[in-house]
Amino acid sequence: MKDRKESADPRPGRPEDSAVLCVDDEPRVLSALGRTLGREPYGLFRVQSAGEALGLLEQVPVKVVVADERMPGVSGSRLLSEVAQRWPLVGRIILTGYPGREAVLRGLEAQVDFLIYKPWDDQMLRRAVRRLLIEVDRARERQRERDPGDPGDPWTDLGAGDA
Repeated sequence: MKDRKESADPRPGRPEDSAVLCVDDEPRVLSALGRTLGREPYGLFRVQSAGEALGLLEQVPVKVVVADERMPGVSGSRLLSEVAQRWPLVGRIILTGYPGREAVLRGLEAQVDFLIYKPWDDQMLRRAVRRLLIEVDRARERQRERDPGDPGDPWTDLGAGDA
């Protein structure tokens, strides 16, 4: 299940060049995420497993991953932990229908940027994604400024330690 909006303006750095990946094993939730995020000015991909997500991340320059916590096989926090290791410049949001201390701890361990409870507030989710898109672009710009001769791997350093 993939949704992709193509931009008429191919210049990098524009919101239309951004991609957001939603991962949830429930088709109804993916459909709701599509309704919530589908009209935003970025490409939207929706997949039903961590394996599909990792495969897509290897092929597409995704800027934000929104993952459900409870999925068969690999949890959202485990997926986002791997994303943090392999693509640190990708923003990470976890969705969970089971709030509490354990969800917060798993989110912290996975280095997520936002932990959002289901059912989510549409505006809050859109704002979180927009904020991460801005932060990812800023981190990539900082990376280019550090080494202007090297375009670098856009997934290498979020720059969280930079002041």
